Amino acid sequence: MRTREVAMVAALLLTAAGAAAQDAANSTNAVQKDVVKTAAANPDIPLVNVVDFGVRGTSFGEGSDQARYQHYRDLRNGATFDRIRYFKETDSVKYNFQADNVGYRDQRFSASYLNYGKVKANFEWNQIPIFYSTDTRTLYDISSPGALPMSDVVQAGIQSKALTLNTAMNGASPFEMRTQRDVANASFSYSATPNVDIGVTFRNTQKTGTQPWGGSFGISGAIATELPVPVDHRTTDIGTSLEYANDRGFARVSYDGSFFHNNLSTLTWDNPSRVTDSPTLGPVQGRMSLWPNTDMNTVSVSGGLKLPAHSNATAYLSFAGMTNNNPLIPFTVNTQIVSPALSRPNSDVNARVTAMNYTLTSRPVTSLWFSARYRVYDFDNRTVPFAVTNSVNYDTAIVALNNSSEPFGSVRHTFDADATYSPIRYVGFRAGYTREDVDRTYRIVENTTENIGRVSVDLTGLGWMTLRSVFEHSTRTGSPVDERELLSIGEQPSLRQYDIADRNQNRFNTILTVMPASMFSVNASAGIGSLDYPGTNFGMRSGDSHFYSIGADYVPSNKVSLGATYGYEAYDSLQASRTANPLPDPQFLDPRRNWTDNAADRTKTFGGSMDLIRVFSRTDIKLAYDSSRGESTYTYGLVPNTVLPPPLQLTPVTNVLQRATVDGRYFITKQFAVGVVYWFDKYQVSDFALSPVASLAQPATGTPTLMMVGYFYAPYTANTVMGRITYLW
Repeated sequence: MRTREVAMVAALLLTAAGAAAQDAANSTNAVQKDVVKTAAANPDIPLVNVVDFGVRGTSFGEGSDQARYQHYRDLRNGATFDRIRYFKETDSVKYNFQADNVGYRDQRFSASYLNYGKVKANFEWNQIPIFYSTDTRTLYDISSPGALPMSDVVQAGIQSKALTLNTAMNGASPFEMRTQRDVANASFSYSATPNVDIGVTFRNTQKTGTQPWGGSFGISGAIATELPVPVDHRTTDIGTSLEYANDRGFARVSYDGSFFHNNLSTLTWDNPSRVTDSPTLGPVQGRMSLWPNTDMNTVSVSGGLKLPAHSNATAYLSFAGMTNNNPLIPFTVNTQIVSPALSRPNSDVNARVTAMNYTLTSRPVTSLWFSARYRVYDFDNRTVPFAVTNSVNYDTAIVALNNSSEPFGSVRHTFDADATYSPIRYVGFRAGYTREDVDRTYRIVENTTENIGRVSVDLTGLGWMTLRSVFEHSTRTGSPVDERELLSIGEQPSLRQYDIADRNQNRFNTILTVMPASMFSVNASAGIGSLDYPGTNFGMRSGDSHFYSIGADYVPSNKVSLGATYGYEAYDSLQASRTANPLPDPQFLDPRRNWTDNAADRTKTFGGSMDLIRVFSRTDIKLAYDSSRGESTYTYGLVPNTVLPPPLQLTPVTNVLQRATVDGRYFITKQFAVGVVYWFDKYQVSDFALSPVASLAQPATGTPTLMMVGYFYAPYTANTVMGRITYLW
């Protein structure tokens, strides 16, 4: 069984191994012999080339959400061409072809070709679906891209009160809400000489379909709507490079371009409660901009050089230009209001990005290793501020704004230094320091400095035990906040934003693997972390986390493999706010109107597996079971002398997912096998915001002010059976 480990622990700890300790671990007498995670296959059966096909069918329990079961995949009933693997290698070339789920929405094809020392080429086409819902319904006509019209009869009926939204929703049309992402990747590398390589890369990503969206008019009595927003955009990435390398170093020059194009730049939707424009009651339509077309062009140079004393230096420098020049939409589509003039017709966004990265590594003696790195990222936003003298509020009233846009920019400087010392063969001690300085424009905290210190210890290469642990402490401080800026926009002067506020953070993580015998191993990981925001009165105040996992693998023979793992994660955070009107209302300064929100997330996971390879004649059987349970709670609190009414506590959000699989295969000959796969999936969910409701017009009683499409989090129970035929050669 392949045991799972927390990704964050791996990211922190795997980089912490000392170079000298690693060298010792890789020596002939100190190689760690890990437990074989899966039982060995029959050596008489060739496993290089495979064709796997069959037929699949799924039955669902009553009321199951079939779309959520297939959320990122396509599991329709019918014939399947599940897998193709073809490999070929000679003394001069190697190539392969692979395919998965041929003919379905989640199909994938890839191929590669390698002519040793001369040509290397790769290609992949990958389709990724997102299936939102099978039973969504809407009053909008979704046949016209970029426009969502509604029946004039329905609009007139709701406007005149002759028709309620509840009644109108009875005529809503059902539709499937889904998106499809098609990704094509290609790369080509040609070695013109033994020292010169030329490379070309290409990536095209197209996304189409519909996804949930929201539209609101913000007017008293207006109906907010969930919208099936149309999606039709493409991102094209290209890259070229020329590289020279020899025994002393390398030099490389590159160009990279990224171009995003949206075929639907605006969305217009009908107002359910208006059939005519009104200067006071609102417009008959709403309009918003969607994702804008954007281009980015980057030129970069990089190089590396070998230095004395087992040292290496590298450098990278890039210059990029980002542009966006899309037509701007008017302030309003209400024909009863003369829309104020725009200060310019197009967005005319322009930014320059400069990035630098310099590294130096050195190992002057076997037991000592140093590294240092300096990085700069300069986002220079050169967009001319967009001046707005008069604007339109809620498509009903012209207001004097006398303001302009704020082109955000930042410059980030980061310095890293690490040293590793291995006094004995299997142990490495590491210490590191990072300093990050960020200068920003148009933020309430313009400058922040974060200092991060870390220490770690690695015990590797013993063969029967591996231990990796790291502790990190960081402190971030920022420039003083001009509280008048917050007051000018109606915010509390002691409000702080968590991404730039002063912060203290501590983290400790460890991974332990013990293998007392060659057939048995135990692995465990644990971690704890804390966040504290000193000086923050309103906003994120603190956050704490801890997790642990333990797993075991037992492989008594090359025919049997057993494994199990259990994990627990907990995250807690505290936020604070004040419910009050802005100044000059005295509520603004009243601490009795303060309240807090304690958020707590808990997740438990369990997994087990058993592989039986040829225990029974010509038969492979694989069994697996996985389950996870997550719960999120939000607890609201008030100060002792509060003047606020008691809060209505929200019900916990829970998610429980169970999956069991049985995969059996019988070899009629060494190259021909038949098999059956069975999947059992059960998902239970309770979410106060997205659980199903009786009516798509909310609230269900009184006058509805929200029209929904019916995209909810619903449970499912699914039983999938697939019969398959496998041919190997």
